[in-house]
Amino acid sequence: MRHFAPTTAAATAPHDPARRVEDAFAALHGADTALLVPGVVAATTATLLALTNPGGHIIASDQTCDPLRGVLTQELAGHGRTVTFVDSTDADTVLTAVRPETQVVYTQSLSDPLMRPAPLNEIAVHAQMNDLLLVVDNTALSPAELRPLEAGAVIVIEDTAPYLDGWDDVGAALVTGIDRYLPRIAEQCARLGGEVPDWSAHLLERSLSTLELRLTAQRDGADRVAGTLRAHPAVRAVHRPSFDEAPWALETHQGFGGLLSFEVVPEIHDLTGILAACDGGPAPLGSTARLPARTSHAHLSERVRRELGITRQLVRLAVGVTGADALSGRLRQALDTALAQRDGGDERC
Repeated sequence: MRHFAPTTAAATAPHDPARRVEDAFAALHGADTALLVPGVVAATTATLLALTNPGGHIIASDQTCDPLRGVLTQELAGHGRTVTFVDSTDADTVLTAVRPETQVVYTQSLSDPLMRPAPLNEIAVHAQMNDLLLVVDNTALSPAELRPLEAGAVIVIEDTAPYLDGWDDVGAALVTGIDRYLPRIAEQCARLGGEVPDWSAHLLERSLSTLELRLTAQRDGADRVAGTLRAHPAVRAVHRPSFDEAPWALETHQGFGGLLSFEVVPEIHDLTGILAACDGGPAPLGSTARLPARTSHAHLSERVRRELGITRQLVRLAVGVTGADALSGRLRQALDTALAQRDGGDERC
């Protein structure tokens, strides 16, 4: 891990791709400095350790999934920190969880997989009034859709997937925020070890230049696909925020990215055909899908998943840059087939 040093675009070494990526990412968020870290779990762990003391308490989003959730509940406990998971899309719930020893509020700007936007402006006010630090994982939106520092966050963390790394070549994360906190986080990152190779940083730098263009296409495509899904009788619910549902987001958001999730009716048990319809080739051009109950949230008990709203019929979909209309057509056909199989008594798992 490189030693942290504040940088500006003018001071960036032309032969240092990692430093150039950090500068570019910081500029996207309206910050001065950033850190390129080998993995979002390492980035988040280092951040939360750096911003808290032994005996400190962290309020975290209940939508946090493994492996990060395991780190928060186990590894941080070994360092003397405690964590309370709450619905961070409700600012009052966050406020209720504050204790005298609370130091940090950690939330996703858009919960994944249920795609619920967090009211960062309101949470930030509560945090400031209680002398707390607001840390935001902005992976599901990226700076092309939201700049959390402008809403009152002190640190922003983003995984390079699904947006920053346009071709899914790099497994890394970026951290930016208020200057005085970055050296502490860099020290913790150094203890955790690891470094992003120069070639990976070069690929990431190239991808950042097309972020806004790609996000515009993915956002529009996701909106069209969501419309198709809402109109289909096999779909019980579509989780895709809008400004009509969250008018307060007009002050902070450009849009809601290219992610959405949907739930098919409980009578449909075999989702193989639906998942196959979502496969539009390699990201970011194509779309990809997964079942959170079998992947990101498989570690949770059925009861806890049900309480979180993550059912076996929930499909999480990342819409690609191209082919949204073709994706809508494939999904419509797959859902028609699934309904026909249900009506025909096909209950295969």
